[in-house]
Amino acid sequence: MSKIDYYQIALDKAKEMGYDIVRPAGERDGWKYFGITKSWLIGHKIGLPRYLKISENGREFSMAEGWEETMWALKQEEELSNL
Repeated sequence: MSKIDYYQIALDKAKEMGYDIVRPAGERDGWKYFGITKSWLIGHKIGLPRYLKISENGREFSMAEGWEETMWALKQEEELSNL
């Protein structure tokens, strides 16, 4: 069984959408979450952050939607960055 590189998948998908920074933001309900940002937006207030979700098999992609899911991913990203 081959190991899936979720970070590389997230980076490739983020680049397709015009984003260039990807940070891991946890895992929930079989989805891996990654925060995506454009480097030129750092330091600017832009509203809610964007999170890309990748399924366990690495073939399905989605964006985190809704307040609850986005806030959960934001909290997880902050906890992971403070390790």
